Amino acid sequence: MAAFEFAKKISNKFVRGNYICGIVDPPDLKQCLLDHSIETCCSFSVRDSGSRSEETKVFYKIKGEEIDHGVPFVHGDFIRLDCRKGPLYYKLKSSTDEEVVRFRAQTTLKCDCPATILIHELKIFPQEKITEPMGVRRKKSARASSSAKIMASKNSDGSYNLPWESIFFVELPLHDAHENHSLSPDVAGFSQRVNYDVKMEFKEMEAMGVKDMDILRALIAKATKNICSKGVQPPPNSRAFDPPDKDIYNILQAAKKARESGNDEDKLTETLNTYCLRDPENKYIYRPANRATGVKFLFMSQEKWQKDLLEIYGDVILIDSTFNTTDKRNQYLFLVVVRTRLDYQVVAQFLVENQDSATISEALNILKTWNPFLKPKFVVSDYAEAIHNAAKECFDDPQILLCSFHREKAWTDWMRTHDHGFSDDEQQNILTLLRQAANASSTEETKCHLEAITRTGPWQRSQQLRHWLRSRWLYSAKIWALSYRRKAPPFLNSNNGVESLNAGVKGTLKKAGTGRKSFSKLVTLFHGKFLEKKKRKHREESIRMTSAYRKYAADIPEWLHNRPPRFVRRMMRTLEVASEYPQHKVLCISSRDFCVQSQNGEGHYSVQFPSRTQPLDETETCDCPFSVKNRFPCKHLLAVCAGYGIRLQPLRIMKSLHERGRTDSCF
Repeated sequence: MAAFEFAKKISNKFVRGNYICGIVDPPDLKQCLLDHSIETCCSFSVRDSGSRSEETKVFYKIKGEEIDHGVPFVHGDFIRLDCRKGPLYYKLKSSTDEEVVRFRAQTTLKCDCPATILIHELKIFPQEKITEPMGVRRKKSARASSSAKIMASKNSDGSYNLPWESIFFVELPLHDAHENHSLSPDVAGFSQRVNYDVKMEFKEMEAMGVKDMDILRALIAKATKNICSKGVQPPPNSRAFDPPDKDIYNILQAAKKARESGNDEDKLTETLNTYCLRDPENKYIYRPANRATGVKFLFMSQEKWQKDLLEIYGDVILIDSTFNTTDKRNQYLFLVVVRTRLDYQVVAQFLVENQDSATISEALNILKTWNPFLKPKFVVSDYAEAIHNAAKECFDDPQILLCSFHREKAWTDWMRTHDHGFSDDEQQNILTLLRQAANASSTEETKCHLEAITRTGPWQRSQQLRHWLRSRWLYSAKIWALSYRRKAPPFLNSNNGVESLNAGVKGTLKKAGTGRKSFSKLVTLFHGKFLEKKKRKHREESIRMTSAYRKYAADIPEWLHNRPPRFVRRMMRTLEVASEYPQHKVLCISSRDFCVQSQNGEGHYSVQFPSRTQPLDETETCDCPFSVKNRFPCKHLLAVCAGYGIRLQPLRIMKSLHERGRTDSCF
């Protein structure tokens, strides 16, 4: 008996036949039963339970043994657990039954094992303990008086007015109590059920999205050490703590089914309440559809950190939509995105049933209500007229821009459609003129290239081409031609960063399991995983690039401190080229105006520096193609600085994306 760890948790223990009996305190009962199951390689299931609270008798002994030397007690609840190999208590299905059953050579685990576990709850009354030594008659009289006092204090609900405590009397079988089956660790260990605590661990991991079987087993092996008592470890092939893959799969599927069942709106409400408690400044709107009244479905959200980013970078917003994110095919997820100095970040999101202008306008007006400072100068999207119209309606005259990638794709797809009947040469001719119009350096050049299209043979011959160009491209060059967006930040030529965010959202949903998700599941994954991951990555990268995190090298100019690493590397290469620039090609016109000849001698570029008294909006400029396109300090500007000892002013340089986000207060 002393060899068993579970016996150490039993007080007043004694052996009766093949059973260990004794008292177990309530906090130790669960661990005692678990240790007994591990050490004896047996599992038990509840076969009977009940209550003896209605009894009117007070006891001093159980199974012939006193409890704590004369403490009175009454019986409470009891439980009987049978060995899993115990008697067969259910009817086996046979081939004569109406239901069709599959053939089983081994029909049951039951082997008529008589071993049982008995657990009795005892309500003891320590204050009524008889401590004085006395004779048999006097002791009997004292016990009768104490019993009457205890029963007189009993209430109708089964409670007592006297102080009492609850303990458990247990009868645990030893190996000899089992019959008709093997107790070897190999056989008995595999016959056990999966441990309850292990099941709960698997369910928690499933809720967190852990699916890999090797990772699950590694985590369970670590959790098993905390579940089992010190010195008690299950055998290597124990099914209770090292279940086969099929058992794990069944547990995960059952957990997933239970989690996704029920009322989706109740789950959504619980999820939104959780995020609101996380930060009271988080904003959410959820409006279910009501077909009877014509109310349309709308869900929109914005967290505090998203609002802070929008305030910093909100003069340029990108809008795009994706679908097939929920189990309803007619719901579209719109992302409102800004380009930070490091990456693209979602600053608001809304889910709607329609992609018309009225629906999008409603969502953008709500966004304006949440963010009174929002006055974007530029709105970028694909060729979606509904988004363009909604942006013009909601914001104060923003410049609508079309993503260059979507523009090129739309041109190529339409021209190469076989039904339109253009030869390869005609396709290439029209596409070349359109690209020349898009990349022209001035609006006059753009108009000239568009007029040239109207003189081509395909234009004269094809009514489809004339209708397509007139309705979509000829009269809307302001949204897609680069000559009309000279004041726009250079990154606005494409919204591929938004497309990568859409792919990231779908990737997050895919990792959580195959198929589309319920609405509450989408909200949970989007806010709990996707946005949290983007927020954490942006915060980490923002900290990494600061001089507070790591000191900059001595050869890095001050105006490059606290800048994105890619930009710093590019500027250092430009500085290296500028330091070797021939100074005889740099001509000083005035203290702020310079003329720089190109290295190949084929052109001249004008470089201008603002005075210190001018507004900070006035920045250093060069009219070379690189500087015009990228708004970065070019080799010509830096060559002037190197030759004439001009120091760039950090508050003026690059009055664009990289300067506006110099510090992100929200992180």
